[in-house]
Amino acid sequence: MIFKRIIFSLLYNDRCFNLSRNFRLQKVGDIQWIKNNYGFGETASQIDELIITNVTRNLSKKDQNDFFHDINNLRKKIFVPLTIGGRIKDFEYAKNCFKNGADKILINTSIFDDINLVNKISNVYGSQAITVMIDVKKEGNEFFCYKECGEKKQTKLDQKFVKFLKKIKCGEIIINSIDNDGNGAGINLDLLNFFSEKFSKPLLLMGGAGKPEHIWETLKNKKVSGVVTANLFNFLGTGLKIARDECIKQGIKLPSFKETK
Repeated sequence: MIFKRIIFSLLYNDRCFNLSRNFRLQKVGDIQWIKNNYGFGETASQIDELIITNVTRNLSKKDQNDFFHDINNLRKKIFVPLTIGGRIKDFEYAKNCFKNGADKILINTSIFDDINLVNKISNVYGSQAITVMIDVKKEGNEFFCYKECGEKKQTKLDQKFVKFLKKIKCGEIIINSIDNDGNGAGINLDLLNFFSEKFSKPLLLMGGAGKPEHIWETLKNKKVSGVVTANLFNFLGTGLKIARDECIKQGIKLPSFKETK
């Protein structure tokens, strides 16, 4: 049986976790704040996976070490699969992500700049260990894909690009709406129009989930394998539990597990 997934994403920048709205960051708190407020045993037991993305600019070796230190501190109480991403531009950094607890790594810019790196990681760790993130922004009546944390326009989201996505050695693809990022107004299902029912890679949507109903309404779509949300304040407490319970009531197949205390 193929299960759908509810995934939470944390954005990490300069040793702090952040909220994002249209890719503009707002500092929330450090590792201790997350541990005190993230609600392990509540929030963490209602998600199927966790993504932690390092969006620190000009990532130094010290920044990498600090990032891994904080991840290892945080994941002591996390018992769900972990995806680590952000600024993965060489094999050594990818390898260190796996060494520091990653079940999968998240890649964006390198699919445009260094597809050989993506292939090398896939050949060593398997394509299922790579999640590709596509950051998309609407301009007029068209959608464009961006890289470098939404700073640089790369290409149009069209059938030619979808054919390119089919060939990437990855396990799944997240389509992230820059326009809907952090606004809590709902997930843009129009992004699915570019993908046929025959598109074989799992598709996940991100950007705009602000209420529990946004999650289950999106997961009802046959093309969607999962929803990713980074909305800390809207889903702390009971928000994710409400969403998960309602998904199950409506017949959406989610993994079952015991809650962590």
